[in-house]
Amino acid sequence: MAQEHHLDALVVGAGFGGIYMLYSLLKEGLNVKAIDTAGDVGGTWYWNRYPGALSDTWSHLYRFLFDHEFLQSYPWKKWYLTQPEIMQYLRDVVERYDLRKHMQFNTKMQRAEWNDTTKTWKVQCETGDVFHVRYLFSALGLLVKAQYPDIPGIATFKGEINHTSAWNPNMDLENKRVGVVGVGSSGVQVVTAIADKVKSLHAFIRRPQYSVPSGNREVTPEERALVNKNYPALIADARTSVFAMGTTEPKRTFMSLSPEDREELLEQLWKTGNGFQFMFGGFSDIVTNEAANEGVCQFLRKKIASIVKDPQKRDILTPKELYGRRPLCDGGFYEKFNKENVFAVDIKKTPITEVTPNGICTADGTIHELDVIIFATGFDAVDGTYAMVDIRGRDGKNLYDLWKPSGPSTYVGMSVHDFPNLLLVNGPHMAFANIPTSAETNVEFIMDLVRRAEEISKRTGRQCEIEALAEAERAWTERSRSSVAGTMFEKVPSWIFGHNVTGKAVGVSFYFGGLGSFRAYLADIKAKGFEGFKSPLGPSTRETRL
Repeated sequence: MAQEHHLDALVVGAGFGGIYMLYSLLKEGLNVKAIDTAGDVGGTWYWNRYPGALSDTWSHLYRFLFDHEFLQSYPWKKWYLTQPEIMQYLRDVVERYDLRKHMQFNTKMQRAEWNDTTKTWKVQCETGDVFHVRYLFSALGLLVKAQYPDIPGIATFKGEINHTSAWNPNMDLENKRVGVVGVGSSGVQVVTAIADKVKSLHAFIRRPQYSVPSGNREVTPEERALVNKNYPALIADARTSVFAMGTTEPKRTFMSLSPEDREELLEQLWKTGNGFQFMFGGFSDIVTNEAANEGVCQFLRKKIASIVKDPQKRDILTPKELYGRRPLCDGGFYEKFNKENVFAVDIKKTPITEVTPNGICTADGTIHELDVIIFATGFDAVDGTYAMVDIRGRDGKNLYDLWKPSGPSTYVGMSVHDFPNLLLVNGPHMAFANIPTSAETNVEFIMDLVRRAEEISKRTGRQCEIEALAEAERAWTERSRSSVAGTMFEKVPSWIFGHNVTGKAVGVSFYFGGLGSFRAYLADIKAKGFEGFKSPLGPSTRETRL
């Protein structure tokens, strides 16, 4: 039954960020609730339950790091976690801290509006529930809003259509003719997982991507004991590193080694596995030096050529672009194309023209007959999630409308000018790093802000507003843009910049300067009296850094 709630705070979202935000606010003694559109915790992992869904961060770091006892005792079997394992872990976290009684599921936020007189947010939900809160925390998630391709005839298809982020777990693929559109991370994983069970599989590929072996395997008792012993050092390294993935981040450049030594090191990285380790664990300049990047591309192209036997499939699967998208890893993706019933379709050469009742038609007139179509076409990522809700700040300004013309704008990924006491959890321009560790960093700084605001409110008797200065927001947004300037990330189309969404403004979704650097920056902001935030929360002067 719909209710009217009066609380200190509302957390919207129950993924990694939302769970830790709720836990932290309750620990502080605030009256708070978390809501989520989904039927359970998990966030991105609740929706992305397609076959083969797997984290590409090592298991011992793809979790919360604040509870050392739980780190030591919680079981994990392999070096990477599957989607069901991540879901179970998050349920166990919720149970451990008795958080479920503070959560409400199947509850979608429809509209949130700031009242500048009462200094509160009014949040309306599709269920009819209304929340009046002093603080609103948006933990909406980074990869939530599914991106469907605009292909004529989709509604005419007689078979079943699934998007990897809206998977029907009851669908039986056994002996079915399946088409997979897209080979980003989810496409690579689903192709690898289903190729052995389907009657036929057509992978529709517009831009092939480089993928390396994951190196996933069982963890031995000795390895687990070593991780447990070294957890303090592993945590410290993760928090001060660039990506918090647990991989080495050397300073050697590509050209500092002889061609023979470069080849040997790349071969070692290939055999060890892990996409981030391959891209960043051998050389420091793979994404900043185009010649070094091309050297790695040549190695990867040779690997693909050595695996894929059919020359036509090999050509379609071999990227011609730079190695500059989010690094992928897999459990035998290329090998699956050696099966006679697995096909690669070049839709850059012969684009998809329509979906027919019986399958997918390409520009050469071929109709690929299918029983199931799987769209692995990704997301309107990061800020696209905010297009799904109506968040209105001071003077009725809609947040996404402000972002839409030129991309998102935030201060340290957490605060937006003219949106008081709206705190973004894992918002645009957060550090590009391992999500659980990055989320902990964001939530812990947000709690520093909340504690200071509460202290000021108690002292003055008036609600203290947490709000970025306009100039601080502009400066951080520009700093985020500068952090990727000149890198290979900038030189290839990617969802990270919104290239995958027609008509979307091309912008930077993350801060690429590294988690360690980001944490140091936040510490400096705090040391300077929360510089960049409006007084009385921040310094009384309006000066901020560029």
